[in-house]
Amino acid sequence: MAAMQLFLLTTGLTLLSVVQAGYINRGDCATTDKLLGNWYIIRWAGNLPFPEEKLRSPLPPFTLSKNRIGYLQLRMNISSPIGCVEFKMAMNEVKDMPCLFTVWMWHYVQIVFVGGENFGFAFLNGKINNFHQRMAMFMGRRNHTAHPTMLMDFEALVSQMSLNKTSIINPPFDDSCELGKES
Repeated sequence: MAAMQLFLLTTGLTLLSVVQAGYINRGDCATTDKLLGNWYIIRWAGNLPFPEEKLRSPLPPFTLSKNRIGYLQLRMNISSPIGCVEFKMAMNEVKDMPCLFTVWMWHYVQIVFVGGENFGFAFLNGKINNFHQRMAMFMGRRNHTAHPTMLMDFEALVSQMSLNKTSIINPPFDDSCELGKES
């Protein structure tokens, strides 16, 4: 248990130092209060065990807000055959560990702003049943266009996480279940 936390902390801090020092755009820690609002998935990559057709499915925007106990909460309405289904996930900001959020037991997400507070990289590096899960997401706020150098930085992050740059997905946008639009 302690070894897993140490491994995740080491991995996260290594990736953070790369984002802050080695990329074209400077990375800054994202905190709960600065993350609040609507976000869109610009690109993502990972080794999650999903069928190929699900990996390339259109993705809706998501909202980051505070829940009743003050944790950052991701909310997203996902389109399904039965209609729009709400997905919620609480993320607790880890005390004294910049940019780090616990998602569920022994899973941590690190979120770093790039090029200001309108774009960010979120990355997960975890382990379940000896399967090493890695995922990276490039996210942005509405009405903002990512500078090409940010896309290059995202490719560098994907490589740093030992993921294949050719597996980066540029997901189609799906607003059919956008929060606040459902009927």
